[in-house]
Amino acid sequence: MTLVACLLGKDGLVLAADSRGTIGDPRGLTAINDSQRKLFQLTKFTGIVTYGQAELAAQMIEEIRKQVEDQELGILPILDKSRDVLRERYHDWFKNIPLESRQVLGFILGGLDSEGKPRAYYLSSPIDFAPQLVTTGVALGGVPQYATYLAHRLYNPEMTRKHLLRLAVYLISETATQDPKVGGPIRAAEISGETGYKEVDETTLNDIKEKNEQQNERLREFFFGREERT
Repeated sequence: MTLVACLLGKDGLVLAADSRGTIGDPRGLTAINDSQRKLFQLTKFTGIVTYGQAELAAQMIEEIRKQVEDQELGILPILDKSRDVLRERYHDWFKNIPLESRQVLGFILGGLDSEGKPRAYYLSSPIDFAPQLVTTGVALGGVPQYATYLAHRLYNPEMTRKHLLRLAVYLISETATQDPKVGGPIRAAEISGETGYKEVDETTLNDIKEKNEQQNERLREFFFGREERT
């Protein structure tokens, strides 16, 4: 399984994903692989994260890239092309497989519209990749239960990309402490009108994760009453 996120803010958006893949029935023994890539750039102003069968999703994204590589600003043409490719490939590759036995694939497409405003859409195989506009500012896929609760408590649409990045890392790392199907190195990217799509380096992500944990420790100390004694 996995956890991927797309968070929209006042100056752009952030995409993030864990890197864990699990092999086997999650109700029993599973093997873990922490080298899965689930975050991809599509164009200068759009990116995509995926959940479900990672290798199949990666192949589909390569197909999408061929169709949209010359596009720039404006997420709607990318959305239309992406859905066309996903539907065509999925129905072609799985046409001889019963619906209940087909691999479930999910994607979150994030980017800027023609006016430079951040937008995000869900595209998933169970509903024939019909576009679902994200209206809450938060899109989560994979194992979203813990992250959904945290996002409801902590997300604010007025957040900048800097704050969104901190929150995205927090949602994934906190989920990983509770659910072993989420984990491994976190990957993230920012998208803005100024810089376009820009992936965040590993050192910065590790620093954010460490600072988030320091904040957790301060909260623990608060409930333990240490601040009252100082």
